Amino acid sequence: MIQINGLNFTYANQTVLSNISLQYDCSQFLGIIGNNGGGKSTLLKLILGLLDDPSDAISRDLPISKIGYVPQHIANNPHFPICVFDLVLMGRTRPFGFYTSQDKKQVLKILEELHIAHLAHKNFNSLSGGQKQKTLIARALCADSQILILDEPTAHIDTHSTLEIFSLLSKLHSQGKGIITVCHDLELLLSHATHIAHLQTTLTCFAIPKQEQELIRAFGCKHHIKGNCDA
Repeated sequence: MIQINGLNFTYANQTVLSNISLQYDCSQFLGIIGNNGGGKSTLLKLILGLLDDPSDAISRDLPISKIGYVPQHIANNPHFPICVFDLVLMGRTRPFGFYTSQDKKQVLKILEELHIAHLAHKNFNSLSGGQKQKTLIARALCADSQILILDEPTAHIDTHSTLEIFSLLSKLHSQGKGIITVCHDLELLLSHATHIAHLQTTLTCFAIPKQEQELIRAFGCKHHIKGNCDA
C-alpha cells in the first residue's frame, strides 16, 4: 500500500534520509528503531504528507485520510476541558464539526473495543499516560484508518501500560490493520513485529523471526539497539 523508492531528505543542507526504499502493506507490523536524530519522525511525517516529498519517491494506493497518526505528544491546552468522547469524535472529520448520530455510535463502538468506554466523559488531561495513548489510538481508528502510524506510543509510560498498548496494537493488526510504529525497545518489537527496520539516515529492514539474529548482530542485543544498551 505504501512504496518508497530512493527517498532523500535534507534539513538546512544536512542529510537526514539517504536513498530510503521500503515496500509496506497491511500484512506487516513494522517496527522502526534507531538512535535519536536518525530520521524516524521525519520518515513518518513524509509518509503522512506532513512534510513535502521533494523527490516524489513515495507512492500510496490509498488516500492519506485512511492512514491514522498517533503522535508522541499531543499539543493540547492543559486548561481546556475536553473529554475523551469529544477528542475521539474529532477523528470523524466533518465540516464545521457537524457530527452525525452514526459518528457518535462509532465513537462508542471503538471505545468499547479498546476497553476504555468507562473513560468517555473523563477529562483527557486527567488520564494516565497509557489511557491517553489509548484515547489517541481510538481517535485514529475513528477515522476508519486502514494503517496506524505511531511515533513512540509508549514513551514516558510505565511497563504495564506499555504491554497493554502493544497487546492492543497486535490485536488491531490481527484484525487487518496495518501498523507502523517507532519504538526504542527492541525486545518488545521482537515479540510483536513481523518486520523491523533500522533507520539511521539509511534504512535496513529485517523479517521477524527469520532475520532476528541478523538484526541483533548488526544493530544491538535482544533488549536494545546499539548505543542504548544497559543490559
